[in-house]
Amino acid sequence: MELVFLLLWGMLRSGEATGHGNGKCFAPHYIEFAEITIDRVMVGSKGRYMCEDGYQRKAGESNLIVCNNDTGLIHWTTKNTGCTWDSGVTSQQSKGKQQSSAPKNPVTIVPSDTAGYCGIPSPVEHATPRVTHYAVGQELHYKCLSGYDARPPTSAISTCKEEHGKIFWTKLSLRCTNDSKSGEEMTQPIPITDTSEPSHDPPVRFLVTDTSEPSHVPPVMFPVTVAVSTVFSIIFIILGWIIIPKLWRRRSFTEEVKIEKTKSILITAARVEMESEAEAHRLKSNM
Repeated sequence: MELVFLLLWGMLRSGEATGHGNGKCFAPHYIEFAEITIDRVMVGSKGRYMCEDGYQRKAGESNLIVCNNDTGLIHWTTKNTGCTWDSGVTSQQSKGKQQSSAPKNPVTIVPSDTAGYCGIPSPVEHATPRVTHYAVGQELHYKCLSGYDARPPTSAISTCKEEHGKIFWTKLSLRCTNDSKSGEEMTQPIPITDTSEPSHDPPVRFLVTDTSEPSHVPPVMFPVTVAVSTVFSIIFIILGWIIIPKLWRRRSFTEEVKIEKTKSILITAARVEMESEAEAHRLKSNM
């Protein structure tokens, strides 16, 4: 009776651990300076044993493992796989091959309560197990590395989901950094140039921050400037109307005075000439 109860309990738990549908998520999001862990692997997920540096998979053996549910018994499929020393590959070639195939954020399987889930696969000498296909519903735990957790949030969870026929990892709002200031608080370098004689020294850059209090004076609007210019123009026109006629009348008066003086001089000269002729005629008559 107890055995039947355990089998039923295991089947119920397996329903929670089984991925929804046949869809799979592949490489998770890459977050710089973050570690990814998985404590419970859902049924339907797949993984592979990756040989260490300098080793290769034995010929004819598969390194693929699958998280299966065998009538309530959830476990990784066992493979007689192994890694043997590869004498034909140099250390540098093997290292370069390993680095090219290794993910940027390797997912680490950590021990936990794996009832209804797959846990850490069986150890294989000179090999490391890695999950390559994640069942829909699988969760991955992200956490910033020590020294790069200055800005919250420092941890997050990404879930493999399927919506409208598309399978994807949910987005993360996680940024691991050692800078506690936000992007808005960081000051930008402003170049300061010298207007004096040219110098052969490189220009100096300073970090300029505004520490003054905000001004409450409203900005001068463009229409005010236009109005002031219009008023000045009207004033100049009025002054021109007043001053120019006065100058013209003064000039006319001066011209009239000059003409009168010229007439007076001509008349005086003519009178003198006439008197001279009369005097000469009188003297001639007396003789």
